[in-house]
Amino acid sequence: MKKWFAYGAMFFSLYLIFLIATIPATWLVSFINLPKNSQVSELTGTVWQSNAKQLRIDDIEINNVTSELSFLSLLTLDPKVELTFGGALVSGPKGKLTVSQLLDQLKITDLAINLAARQISEKLNLAIPVEAHNFVDINIDEFILGKPVCEQMSGSVQWQKASITALSDTVNLGSLSADLACDKGALTFTIAPKNDLGLTFTAHIRSMKKVSGNGFLKPGANFPEKIKPVLSFIGKPDNQGRYRLRF
Repeated sequence: MKKWFAYGAMFFSLYLIFLIATIPATWLVSFINLPKNSQVSELTGTVWQSNAKQLRIDDIEINNVTSELSFLSLLTLDPKVELTFGGALVSGPKGKLTVSQLLDQLKITDLAINLAARQISEKLNLAIPVEAHNFVDINIDEFILGKPVCEQMSGSVQWQKASITALSDTVNLGSLSADLACDKGALTFTIAPKNDLGLTFTAHIRSMKKVSGNGFLKPGANFPEKIKPVLSFIGKPDNQGRYRLRF
């Protein structure tokens, strides 16, 4: 009797795995609490493994998104999906991450993104047109979706060999880094103070269309000579030699 019970349990488990593996990915997505400003295009495959041609969040496009469901995570009733996206032949960011809490507040861990710096500079409403060069690496240990953006966030941003073009001049900025956190539902982006620009700055992101920032630029010994003529466009320095930055 025990032998037949074991065979039955094995058969039922295999049948359940078969059902999960063949469920269309589009069916699962209909139950996921996706942000209202996001849209998935041309989703194909099954729950086990799927591909979306594009994921759009506001006006940001993430292409060639591939997902794979972790079988072990099903045993804990908290399905985890490994995502990879982008590539050499498509535009937009490239990276990977793990998504969990699919039926509740989305949780993202182990995120690593590499994207062109110009894709960020294009979103900023600056006093003068600025084009950023080279690439930015974004690493997030943990992000939990909240209102308007996050409930929890811990991560960092690295911009190695940073450079920009402003008023037809290209300027090397050295290396810049920042910490990512969550403050009252807004994603915060705080520049590390040790940099060649003498830049201290914090941005608050409540949506891709609602971004604010506040800080100072205090030219020092390592401040790039080519940028000094641009300072007059920012305004006048205060009694500490700092130029106010705000948007």
